[in-house]
Amino acid sequence: MKDTLGEGPRKFNAPAALALAALSGVMHGACFPRPGLWPLAFVALGPLVAAVRGRAAGAAFALGWVEGTIASSIAVVPWIAAAARDYFEMGPGRAWLFGALTGQIFGAITFAIFAAAAARLGRLRSPSGRVLAMAAAWTALELLRARAFTGAPWDLLAHALYTRPVFIQAADLGGAFLVSFVLAASCVAVGEAIVASRREKIVALATAALLVALDAGYGAWRLRAIDDAAGPSVRVALVQGNVPNRWRSDPMRFDDAFRAFTEPTREVLREKPDLVVWPENAVSFLLAPNPRFTRTLAAILGPEGPPLLLGGPRYESAHGRARFYNAAYLVSPRGAMLTFYDKRHLAPFAEYSPLGRLPWIGWRFDAPGDYTAGARPGIFSAAGGFGVLICFEVIYPELSRDLARSGARFLLNLSNDAWFGTSAGLEQHFAMSVLRAVETRRALARATNTGISALVAPSGRIAARFPEHVRGGWIVRVPLRDGRTPYMRAGDVFAFSSALAAAAALLFAPRRS
Repeated sequence: MKDTLGEGPRKFNAPAALALAALSGVMHGACFPRPGLWPLAFVALGPLVAAVRGRAAGAAFALGWVEGTIASSIAVVPWIAAAARDYFEMGPGRAWLFGALTGQIFGAITFAIFAAAAARLGRLRSPSGRVLAMAAAWTALELLRARAFTGAPWDLLAHALYTRPVFIQAADLGGAFLVSFVLAASCVAVGEAIVASRREKIVALATAALLVALDAGYGAWRLRAIDDAAGPSVRVALVQGNVPNRWRSDPMRFDDAFRAFTEPTREVLREKPDLVVWPENAVSFLLAPNPRFTRTLAAILGPEGPPLLLGGPRYESAHGRARFYNAAYLVSPRGAMLTFYDKRHLAPFAEYSPLGRLPWIGWRFDAPGDYTAGARPGIFSAAGGFGVLICFEVIYPELSRDLARSGARFLLNLSNDAWFGTSAGLEQHFAMSVLRAVETRRALARATNTGISALVAPSGRIAARFPEHVRGGWIVRVPLRDGRTPYMRAGDVFAFSSALAAAAALLFAPRRS
């Protein structure tokens, strides 16, 4: 191999390159919760960038696939397998196979394409150009993963920093993708430091250091400028029932599941909240017409009590065919259904089948049939005006942006994450909700069945977080916000611009070193 003090870049032999790709995969998977070793997000892609330098696209693609397979096996395959065992009632073998295939399709292939692109972009003569072009390529692939097919923006690089608000404030400018760009640039510079000449590694590291400094400086400035407690607010009661999933499909346990939410609700009503919130699928039966349910809620809330927002199934019949929706209902203190929201972005395989019936999975729906997607944003005028995101909808920034632009003054995420059990999926899902608060500068409250129930302030600080896998109700003071961030106005312009820049760099990169 050539020495880094010489004229050419270092090129590792095949075993060393494979070891670097594997190291990159371990660091990438470990930067997300859990274990959540967030500093690794600044370096995780570096060894892969070093491994592919000087290699043909095919060899680089294979190294990227190795990295992506290891990363997804650490970060996402375990929780997907846990959810598949619980939701689809799969055996352990099929559950792990399903998780591994999902990790390959939505994770490993992205790393492989990035590695092939990085091998070509590594031929650019400017070290700064290499850092920026590879960071743009990574950002473009995150955008592709977030939008293609059903969209899977799970564990973007930015999500690793959800507990470090100083580094994620730039999301109000360019979304989570801008934060990922900065992290990817830092990673590429680390790779350059491994393979480039002394002069070039200094330039590459200086370029990344400048980007990180600008990001942190902007973050420090925004955190000083934002007062999460200023202005009007509402008091919201978050009720966590901690109901086992098996109760939802057992008619004999419907009353037990219902009491799991009504008992903590009676307790929090003593503190006179402005709104009570139950999570997604808090009830498994049809709410309307249901006089018994109406009378029970009216007795609990009282005529002077607050409205209740809760998740449950909804159906409508047209032309002899029933359509079912995963809905959020707003119920008056007298038990009357005021309005509802139907989930717009359904989860593939869990709420609808994008590939048709797959008997080998052991398919099962808890709903009476496939869900139908809703058509309108979930804007509710009660409690100052809020927008609703059901379960995985919180991982899609375009949905929260749409709600804020439509008048939501804070966001509510209703979710049933019991399918994750105690796996890392609980924490990873919560991590993504933090970025939604920063992007829109709207507080985001989460009401979940088993956790993580929490309040994220408009600054992205975690203002309140409650115990997991316990039954209870808690009051949070939610600030109301108006106004529009640059990200709300421009959307993913930065990410699309990165895609164009990466395409141009690939087009003009030399074909040979």
